[in-house]
Amino acid sequence: MGKMKSKESPARCFAALKLIEQLYRDGLLPAHVFQNILNEYADVVDAAAFITGDRHQNKKEAIHGE
Repeated sequence: MGKMKSKESPARCFAALKLIEQLYRDGLLPAHVFQNILNEYADVVDAAAFITGDRHQNKKEAIHGE
């Protein structure tokens, strides 16, 4: 899989990562894969702007009342 040219367009990189985050939220992307992608671009974007790990589970519980 190719890597984005993140240094040329940080805004585009951020937008792409937000789309990938939505795949994770929808349960279509495993947590470890999402975390690895965020780690790959940690030098370009602030990882705090994305949900990870337990934060995803807590949000799911709040939505579904589990």
